[in-house]
Formats: sequence, C-alpha cells, structure tokens
Amino acid sequence: MATGVSQRAYARLRGVALSAVQKAIKTKRITPNADGTIDPERANQEWERNTFAGKTLHQATKPQAAPHSAPPPSRGGSSMPSQPDVSSDPVAAYLRARAVSETFKAKTAQLEYEERAGKLIQATKAGEYAAHWSAIVGDALAAFADRVAPLVAAAKSEAEIHRIITGETNALRRKTAKAISDAGY
Repeated sequence: MATGVSQRAYARLRGVALSAVQKAIKTKRITPNADGTIDPERANQEWERNTFAGKTLHQATKPQAAPHSAPPPSRGGSSMPSQPDVSSDPVAAYLRARAVSETFKAKTAQLEYEERAGKLIQATKAGEYAAHWSAIVGDALAAFADRVAPLVAAAKSEAEIHRIITGETNALRRKTAKAISDAGY
C-alpha cells in the first residue's frame, strides 16, 4: 500500500498553492486516498492527464520546433501586434487576443490622457481651426495689395518703398495674430 501525504505537503512537492490541490480534488482531476491523504506518484500522473489548461499553457510558453518556420517579426513595423496565427491551442490564442486587447486599451488611455492634457485635439476640430485661420490670413492678404499699392506708387525712392512694404507687412502680421488670438486659438 502506498503511503500518502497531506494536501499541504503535496502542494509543496508539486510547487503549487494548497488551494490548487484542493481545487484539483474538488474537480476530480486528482483522487485522494480513502483517508484523505494523497499518493504523490498517482496524483502527479492524474494531474498531468486531467489538467488540460496546465498542459496547454506550458506548451504555449515553451518554444516548439515547427515543421515550417514562420517569418521573423518585423522590427520597424506597427506598434500594434499583427494578426495572430491561427492555432489549435485555445490558451495561446486567448493569450494573444488578450495581449492585443490590453495593448489597445493602453494606447487608447494614452491618447485620452494626451487629449485631456492639451497635447492633442480631435481631427475635426483641427480642420475647423485650419479653415478659420486660413480665412483670416486670406482676407488679410487680399486687402494687402489694395492698401499698399497707392503708398508704393507715391514713393520716390527704393528705400522708401522698402520701408513702406516692411511696415505694412509687420502691420499685417500683427493684425493676423490678433484676429487668431481673438478667435480663441
């Protein structure tokens, strides 16, 4: 007759938590002796045979020799993981899907943070800003020639023309900056 050990001792031998051993007994993955003790050899065999997820997770984390080699991952590609390979291993597929989901959540949270911090604006709002700014600059430039032409025509020297154009250009820059500031940009 094989000698049994306590559940706590078997958990230490197996390298798992006591609750894992208790759960394995409850779900009938391992069978205790009649007196409640556990035969370590028999329990190890039952554990390996009846614990699907543990085997799958162990297989998913250790490298396997594939019949055909997959192409190496690209180094400079997208920061999002590529489409996961189709696999018959449900735990590995779940882990890949979970990694993609967590990466997406992290990137979304980062974008929301940067938007709230004022580092980013929505594309539609940026388009509205650009259109409004373009209208302000366009109006100012359209009026520039009508305002400056008579002054330049009355000038008597090249230096005077230069002074007029420089002064009017600076006035145009100030007027445009004020219009943009007044618009709230």
